[in-house]
Amino acid sequence: MTSGELPVLDAHAHVAPDVTADQVRALGNSVVFAMTRSLREAAQVKNRSDHSLVWAIGVHPAVAAARAAWNPDEFKDLLASFALVGEVGLDRRGGGWAQQRSIFQELLTIVRDEPVLISVHSSGAPTEVVEHLREAGVQRAILHWFNGSDSDIEQAVNMDAYFSVNAAMSDERIRRLPRERVLCETDFPTRKVRARKPADIDRLEFTLGQVWGTTPQEVRATTWWNLRTLSERSGAIERLPESVADTLLYL
Repeated sequence: MTSGELPVLDAHAHVAPDVTADQVRALGNSVVFAMTRSLREAAQVKNRSDHSLVWAIGVHPAVAAARAAWNPDEFKDLLASFALVGEVGLDRRGGGWAQQRSIFQELLTIVRDEPVLISVHSSGAPTEVVEHLREAGVQRAILHWFNGSDSDIEQAVNMDAYFSVNAAMSDERIRRLPRERVLCETDFPTRKVRARKPADIDRLEFTLGQVWGTTPQEVRATTWWNLRTLSERSGAIERLPESVADTLLYL
């Protein structure tokens, strides 16, 4: 498969659990990792089969209602239906800091040996997130919109972490991340990224091409190859939707 035939890859976006089939079709030839914010939302989407969407099971750290409804047994029961965990993590300004840390620790212990991808939020707490991942022994997490220090990045790379980047991140910050560990994201509907919809990453692919000294087409091929490596090493390729797994296998 050539880079021109590859779908758009958006490794972190927010999609309403009641999104319509027409709205999904409007995303075109794309693969979007669709985060949920609570176990309630995850339960709503677990039986959906949507072209273009890989649904995730999440407990957003900055959503108090999601934290209040956290139930590890329910999470374990739902997890078997998902290849992707997200959005989870820590948020310094999200309130309930002790509760956030407790949930994140418990959740990481559950997913540590599961064949899943995990998209991790670290706003205001990149060092703490990396420490939690290290202490839990979680390898190959995807650090979403990561703004950690060089030391944080080095520790994350040593744990085989990946980084999903977006158009709101500076060229300098993106340049600090290993090219072979980068995925693209919109974090739709976050305003700072200025994505009009999930999978709106043309501007980001152009920017990455400039940063890396290559073409947007090669950027797309690189990020898909990175996802293949991550999916195979984590075992998540066995749970991913068949269409996505086939795309990865025929790169």
